Amino acid sequence: MKHILPLIFLFFITLDAFSQHRIELKIKGLRDSTLYLVHHYEDTFLSQDTAKVNASGIAIFEGKKKLPKGFYVVAMGKNRIFDVIINDQNFSMETDTADYTNNLKITGSVEAKLFQDFISQANAKAQKLKGATDVQKQLIYSDLEKFQKDYVKTHERTFTGNILQAGVEIEVPPLPLKATLQDTINQSNYYFKHYWDNINLSDERMLRTPFVGKKMDTYLKNISFFEPDTIIQIADAIIEKTPRKSDLRKYVVGKFAQKFIAPEIMGREGVYIHVAEKYIIKDLESGWDTSSIRRNKEYVVKMKPVMIGNKILNMDMTDTLNVHTPLYGVKANYILVMIYDPECHHCQETTKKLLEEYPKLSAKGVKIYMACGTRDKKKWLNFIKEFKVQKFINVYDSYTMTDFTNNFNTTVYPNLLFLDKDKKILANKKLDVEQYLKIIAAEEGKKVGKK
Repeated sequence: MKHILPLIFLFFITLDAFSQHRIELKIKGLRDSTLYLVHHYEDTFLSQDTAKVNASGIAIFEGKKKLPKGFYVVAMGKNRIFDVIINDQNFSMETDTADYTNNLKITGSVEAKLFQDFISQANAKAQKLKGATDVQKQLIYSDLEKFQKDYVKTHERTFTGNILQAGVEIEVPPLPLKATLQDTINQSNYYFKHYWDNINLSDERMLRTPFVGKKMDTYLKNISFFEPDTIIQIADAIIEKTPRKSDLRKYVVGKFAQKFIAPEIMGREGVYIHVAEKYIIKDLESGWDTSSIRRNKEYVVKMKPVMIGNKILNMDMTDTLNVHTPLYGVKANYILVMIYDPECHHCQETTKKLLEEYPKLSAKGVKIYMACGTRDKKKWLNFIKEFKVQKFINVYDSYTMTDFTNNFNTTVYPNLLFLDKDKKILANKKLDVEQYLKIIAAEEGKKVGKK
């Protein structure tokens, strides 16, 4: 492949340059060490501050910028010492090396103390598991589950409550003993409808927790099989739950966009176009940087003309005898357009494969329109001669009238587009010959159904 799609969805977490943070930590039994304050981001951790533990066991995380609010870990090297909620920017903590977590005391931060109180009580209950019988363990687990639910209910609308709620799995109604296909469909629909019930997407701090990233990746993978219109409705519903101008909204928008800009399942790129236009390009208050907006505009412009179902734009090309041979002049049941670079190895291999299997396509009324996408006419003619593709329609942009990049989304070579007799796009990516035959069979089946 000749080109690589640039990364267009990076964004930076904004910080208030005029605010400060100061978190004092005293650890009995620890000295002359380095501590790191890191927060969750998807499956990794991002370091936000570093502090040295002095001879008295005191470390101070301090800076001229606010720390992004979220679920943090205090770490020493690669070792996790304890978890803490960062909401307030100025508070103190005290613990000791005998038990970092259970001996942790917090002063000056309601949210951090609320979370630590839960951890301490939950750990105390979990201690009873040691030496317990199987029956006793079940009772202890039930008690822990009830304690967590009660704690969430008591502390609704707090960050701690949101974090604890996020750890609760959705309870999907079980299938009947003799389940029908409709029962299975209903259960699946329930799961997707309620998937985000326990994640408070209106709380931007949830971005920096272990929950949102994993759940988003799993969800996008599962819904990618839905029809584009359904995915768009889902995307809008989820995105609209996030705060305007927030990093969480940017994150969710970016995840949908990245998933569907080059989807595994053909035809889903319309989801990307919708999300990019509505939440990046046209939302002037979204906070996206000008570079991201510009690049998304460029991609949308390129992708729109070759969306499945659209009528392809014409190509004003000439053949080897310099005879005008436009794409719209080709009469065939189906047309496979291949835009290529004669020097591209993938193009050469694709050509060999098409030549080998062309009888299968030809039997179904398919013609192949081989459009040279580069400007070296000599190399184009040599390609035709070397690979013996005279049975195909070989054309060249003699008068520089065809914009392969913007009108046909040619970002990589070869670029293959499969059309019906009316030049409507049936496939907009490279497929195996057998896959093209399946598309033809589906199209023929539609015609039979209409009779």
